[in-house]
Amino acid sequence: MDTLTTLAERVAELEGALARERERVHALEDIGAALGSTLDPSELLTLVLERVSRVMDAERSTLYLLNDAGDELRAEVAQGEDVQEIRLPVGEGLAGTVAKSGRSLNIKDAYKDPRFDGAWDKRTGFRTRSTLCVPLKNQHGRTIGVVQVLNKRSGYFSQEDEALLSALGAQAAVFIENSKLFHSVLTKNMALVQAQEDLEAKVRELDVLFEIAQVAAGATELDELLEGVLARTMRAVGAEAASILLTDDETGELRFRAAVGGEPEAVRRVRIALGQGICGWVAQHGVPQVVNQVDQDERHSVRLAESIGYNPNSVLCVPLTLPHGAGAMELLNKAHGVQDFTRDDLKLATVIAGHVSTAITDSRLREHQARRERLSSIGQFLSSVLHDLKTPLTVISGYARLLADEQEPEKRGAYSEIVLRQVHLMTAMTRETLAFARGERKLWVRKVYLYKFFEELSEQLERDFEGRGITVDLQLNDRGTARFDEEKLRRAIVNLARNAAEALGEGGGTFSMEVDRDAAGGLVLRFSDDGPGVPESIRDRLFEAFTTAGKAHGTGLGLAIVRSIVEEHGGEIQLDVSGGRTTFVLRIPQTEEADGDQESGRSAA
Repeated sequence: MDTLTTLAERVAELEGALARERERVHALEDIGAALGSTLDPSELLTLVLERVSRVMDAERSTLYLLNDAGDELRAEVAQGEDVQEIRLPVGEGLAGTVAKSGRSLNIKDAYKDPRFDGAWDKRTGFRTRSTLCVPLKNQHGRTIGVVQVLNKRSGYFSQEDEALLSALGAQAAVFIENSKLFHSVLTKNMALVQAQEDLEAKVRELDVLFEIAQVAAGATELDELLEGVLARTMRAVGAEAASILLTDDETGELRFRAAVGGEPEAVRRVRIALGQGICGWVAQHGVPQVVNQVDQDERHSVRLAESIGYNPNSVLCVPLTLPHGAGAMELLNKAHGVQDFTRDDLKLATVIAGHVSTAITDSRLREHQARRERLSSIGQFLSSVLHDLKTPLTVISGYARLLADEQEPEKRGAYSEIVLRQVHLMTAMTRETLAFARGERKLWVRKVYLYKFFEELSEQLERDFEGRGITVDLQLNDRGTARFDEEKLRRAIVNLARNAAEALGEGGGTFSMEVDRDAAGGLVLRFSDDGPGVPESIRDRLFEAFTTAGKAHGTGLGLAIVRSIVEEHGGEIQLDVSGGRTTFVLRIPQTEEADGDQESGRSAA
């Protein structure tokens, strides 16, 4: 009977051991399946610790991981009713000692080991008896953490338990490293995606700025520039309408200088006080604003919205930084069903506003510079006109005296005709001056009979040179017709003749005029004298305004006027100093256009 009892007890003991082994096998299977099922470290390690506690028949388990610096353990997962964050310096406590040495610790009574720190027991009320700590090592053999089990329910932890926990720790270490690698790759991929998005945003921004730079370079008017910029800004930000406001120099009010979308014509007629509405507030304070619920902003002007016939739901407005006055760029309503403007929209609009401010400043500087140059040109042009008026006034004065003394009707009629011709010339100069002031430069190109033109001109010059010992020599190699502005070319030749007379001085000499054609049928005019010639010091700038040398009353405008008239005709002028003569060669190309006004250039009024 005793034998049967002993045998039954042995069988029960074996069955219990078999059940425990089965439970261990199931736990190991669960841990293996879990390791392959998820990469979430928190979820997996919690599951692993539950299985480890069951397999090891322990009351609690804790898994520590080393920080990146390798000097502190932190409990990633811990079991217990009152779980708190546990941080443990490497080398302190049982787990810290294992992390430092890389070797396991199996202790039957923790309170008898001087390395044990009972402070956590005091805080939590838990009583630590036996403990088993094994290091977690990666594939390179480097310790990355520690797994610790506490209080074997049936005695103490055995060497078999130690070997099993080491095996489980090795699997957990592989998972932890894989999880770190996965999250590192994931983080890097997310960073790459973000970098790609940022790069694409920058590329879009650069594309817009490049287009704006192209618009700024190609626009001739400020309004054209602003409308081109607004159209591209709207597309880049995704807005339905946009406008630019600038202060009026005279009234100080804000004027909608450009508008795109909505009702642009109505918008351009509106003027508002500085500070009125959201856009006026931004222009006054210089602070960008994003208002995605316009009706709830007290600065919103309902009357302004009604006056322009456009009621916005959202507004993005950025200030324009200008050296004089104030301004703002306003974008209204996100397009394509999007509700709100974003911070990225604000950043892009702010960058664009900086370029717009620079473009406006540059445009205004160009306008001011053009105005100054225009005034300077008008001054120089008036100087040239006054210079050219000397000849007709001298002729009129001379012939007026002759008319007073002349009794013969025939001669008086001839003198009167000469005076009237000079008055006609002065009238033409006046018309030209007014046209220049309006920004118009035109030629009255028509068919001219060369024989008649140069014969009359030769007679006029002979009368002008009378008593000065100067002979006029005319060689008409071509006696046909040509097309040019008769009055302007006459002015140019008279200036050349006057220059020659001043160069010849009191000793007199010969002023020669030769009319010819080139191979292409262009008119070639040569005017020469046998005076002392042009000083070499001024030859390179002879045709520049106010260039003169050795003339008591010279203005330095004569040859500049000649070159201007020749270039207006599309021709060129050259100087030839050789053989003891100074020769100016004028080449006037001939075209087959109809007679009348021919525009040769236009500047802004």
